[in-house]
Amino acid sequence: MAADDDAEVFEITDFTTASEWERFISRVEEILHEWKLVSSPPRLPAPKGAYTNGTWEEKTEELTFANFKFSLTHSWLKSKDEKTEKSAEKESGEEDDDNDREITPTVYGDLMNMDNDFPSRAHCICRWYGLQDFVTLSPANNTEAVLGESKAKLLLSSVNIALTDAGCCVPIFVQIHQKWRRLYQGTCVLPGSNIEFGMVHLKRIPAQYNHLAGLLDVFKSKLGSVADPRPPVSVAVRFLYGLYDWVNSPWTQALPVRSSKVRKLNDYDDEVGCSGFDQLPFGACEDPVSALSLYCTWPSLSEDMIVENQVYSDLDPLQAPLWSVRIQMTEDPQCLLATTTLTTETTIFK
Repeated sequence: MAADDDAEVFEITDFTTASEWERFISRVEEILHEWKLVSSPPRLPAPKGAYTNGTWEEKTEELTFANFKFSLTHSWLKSKDEKTEKSAEKESGEEDDDNDREITPTVYGDLMNMDNDFPSRAHCICRWYGLQDFVTLSPANNTEAVLGESKAKLLLSSVNIALTDAGCCVPIFVQIHQKWRRLYQGTCVLPGSNIEFGMVHLKRIPAQYNHLAGLLDVFKSKLGSVADPRPPVSVAVRFLYGLYDWVNSPWTQALPVRSSKVRKLNDYDDEVGCSGFDQLPFGACEDPVSALSLYCTWPSLSEDMIVENQVYSDLDPLQAPLWSVRIQMTEDPQCLLATTTLTTETTIFK
């Protein structure tokens, strides 16, 4: 009997073998569970000044995706314990509706809260979006970077799947390009909705977007509301004036004047010590300040109250309600007192 030349060839594919991509998503999901971000209850918006004066904490875990090492970091603002918050609410006579807190995620409350806009000391994500709880995914090595749009989209899709499978409402931001650029793309998965955080770096700002009117047009075009008329938009404005070309020249400082009432060491004429601490050399040999920044801020305004376009602006820096100054110090400046050695001498008379 002849063999059948048309015998079927069976090929078995093992779908249980996880790929690098699947293991990466699974590891992200495991870390979210280990950090208990899946079961974390919604938090109230942070009080005014909490981002600057409060205590921030971080947790970091390393994971690998196709021989590329990443660092997953959870940053959050440390708040009071639940018992303290409840006792404070009872003393003030305020009662929270538990149902409202359950359906209002923390990210929504943070985005709508304007009490902590422009914090002076905070993570850049917190400064840009006003978030008190977020996760960042960045390359573990400072010299490496996520370059290319396809890689960035792959990472965003991966963390999106991990957030969806875990049911986590904490936003995750993926850092792309070089670290010094601080460029992030983020996503947040909520019950019934998603939030996408996008950024763009431009060498030159288009003329139509170089004022508040143009920025409001971009913002309104992204809204899905069809209500007519639309409610006015609340804005917070800050102008930055920086002096970075700081003239760094040596200071000419006269040497301290020695007093005639100095001690003599044996029969030598060498002067030892000085008559008082006011004669010690003091000051910096070079300017310790390398940069100066001035911030003019309007904390909360309605778009109906101000006009700023290409030909006219109501935003006069001299009339800004809030001014703040920030200085950047020179790295390791040379100071005279730091190079002076003070010694004490004890003489015993018999």
